[in-house]
Amino acid sequence: MVRTLIAAGAVLAFIEFYSLGVWAAAKKAGERRCGLAFIPFYAFYLTGKMTGEFTILTIPVKKYHGFMLVITLLGLGAHLYASWGATGLPAVSSEALWQIMYIVFVLAAGLAYISLLTSSRKFYRRFNIARENLFVLLSVPIVTLPLLYIAASKNPPRPLSEMY
Repeated sequence: MVRTLIAAGAVLAFIEFYSLGVWAAAKKAGERRCGLAFIPFYAFYLTGKMTGEFTILTIPVKKYHGFMLVITLLGLGAHLYASWGATGLPAVSSEALWQIMYIVFVLAAGLAYISLLTSSRKFYRRFNIARENLFVLLSVPIVTLPLLYIAASKNPPRPLSEMY
């Protein structure tokens, strides 16, 4: 159970760190109520609102906040189920359950991370960042850092209707 609480805390800390970058980009775009970005999962709503629809591994995502909520709950649910198995199942079964749930957990985390990189790319396009691929590469280790650059850049945001 303690492992699951630590995992949930780490996920919420990561979401808050991402929220910092979304808040900076939303403030630069003149988005109303951008301070709400620090409410967990509201940053993903703002991201979807500011970037429009995008695809993750060829799957269109219309409601980004719903997608991220489902992915997060799937990953934490898998971790919680495996934690329950550690106390409620024999050792052999518990190990097998952890291995299976790690697959689910890693898939959920991978999808979430790919979606963060894809949404970041849409932010770079919206704010006319010249070296978009370089910033996507910088987003790999630290997702929020290039989003903070958007706030410091002189580029005004494009209208959402001009996004491709």
